Amino acid sequence: MTTSFQMIDSDITKNRRFSKKNVYIITTEVRVHKGIRVVIEDGTTILIMNGLKPKCRLLRAALIFDQGSILRANRFYVKACNANCRQVKQADNGGLWFLGNYQNASKDKVTIKASPKNPASSFQAGLIATYYLGRLDPLKETSRTKVVDDDIDGFSVLGVAPKEWDIKEVRSFNSGDDGFDVTNSHIQLDRLKVVNPIEDGINLSSSRVEIKRSLILDVTKSKATDRDIFDFETDDGASYLEIAQHCHVDIKGVFGDELVLSSKDLPKPNSNPEARYKFKGVTRKAATLVYSINLD
Repeated sequence: MTTSFQMIDSDITKNRRFSKKNVYIITTEVRVHKGIRVVIEDGTTILIMNGLKPKCRLLRAALIFDQGSILRANRFYVKACNANCRQVKQADNGGLWFLGNYQNASKDKVTIKASPKNPASSFQAGLIATYYLGRLDPLKETSRTKVVDDDIDGFSVLGVAPKEWDIKEVRSFNSGDDGFDVTNSHIQLDRLKVVNPIEDGINLSSSRVEIKRSLILDVTKSKATDRDIFDFETDDGASYLEIAQHCHVDIKGVFGDELVLSSKDLPKPNSNPEARYKFKGVTRKAATLVYSINLD
């Protein structure tokens, strides 16, 4: 079967279905507008094009589900590609974003304001798997490069409420910055897997994330510094990761500093902030909580 490539080079302003028979190429910063429903057929692949996009807010191509937008999907895959639409193992794009109406939030020049007058978002999917999304810090910052002020995470959630989020599983592989980044949100996942992010595995900013069945975080120690399994920020309040009882857990890397671990199953981190941490098992005795109340 011949694969058809469809270029998406503008915002999605009408309801749209993505067919598994096609591969969709995000060539610019594409936003799914408020009230618009995107249905993605099971097994569909979406590619986000790498490279500088001077006219975009993120200065990179990205797929952003705006506040009040609607996603309906089973399983789909989002990967990086080059200008020739070939998949590449390099992260140099704006990543995948979900914006809600739960709390005000801002990151990387993307800002939302929560209001009862705005419609709630509605995100439903069985699995979203991402590969080489986000952007690394440029090797050399100059005024001519016109890059954003910071690197960009692979998978970003901003201001999303529990009632807006029904995505069962997220997998993030080889992201350009943090593998899974949540800001001013409260969401729940059955399964989360983050493998080999350039920086942190999970970054929470004044958010609560609940994991029910499986948590896999492979942030194996490398030459990179300030690269942790968990990095929690508390600018607008505390951050919590709750791992349910009977959850399968497989985590390795540097645990992260200024965090509190409350668990009857996971061992306490070493006092050395750069010490390697590893745990593989099941939270048999009780739920586990990793949190930071007023430090990051």
